[in-house]
Amino acid sequence: EDMFVSLLATFGLSLLLQQVMNLFYGPEVQTIDMKLPVIDAFDNMVTIPYSKILSLVLAAIITTCVIIFMKRSRMGQAIRATAQDPRAARVLGIDTDRVYAFTFAFNAALCGAAGVLVSIIWVIQPFYGITYSVRTFAIVTAAGLGNLPGVIAASFGIGLFEKYTGMILGAAYEVAAPVSILVIVLIIRQISMKRNRQAVR
Repeated sequence: EDMFVSLLATFGLSLLLQQVMNLFYGPEVQTIDMKLPVIDAFDNMVTIPYSKILSLVLAAIITTCVIIFMKRSRMGQAIRATAQDPRAARVLGIDTDRVYAFTFAFNAALCGAAGVLVSIIWVIQPFYGITYSVRTFAIVTAAGLGNLPGVIAASFGIGLFEKYTGMILGAAYEVAAPVSILVIVLIIRQISMKRNRQAVR
């Protein structure tokens, strides 16, 4: 019940922030000009902006810091323990309420950093968050909760699949690619769960 209330509160907060951004900046698509040069490769058939390289390097640094924090720090270990079994974590003396509060703030900071990195390489608009939410849900569903290497691998895999789909079928299908992967993963997991079920005797 507490988790359901938290999800509803987070969803409501996201709607509020979207409307506030729409009120201040309008619904128009905004871009950020980094004024960075572009690399031309393969006889100018491929162009790679330095802004995308910068965004990739910063994302790699942030990801490495998160992995080290989650595995080495006491708070990171407390977060993992609470995620696995909150009741056992409380028995071991972990203040789960403090862990929940810190995790929410930590997640908000990561989302803010991700938003900055996205704004460097792509367009931004107050209501574009739903597209990234779908991608994130597909990635976490494919990799599994708490599996950071799997999340990284799934992110690259879904990103490549999305881009190749856009190149072959067009930009309209590029947005639908993560949704199709999400549906396929859910179907595979449902079939796997049915196979693993055993009758209780």
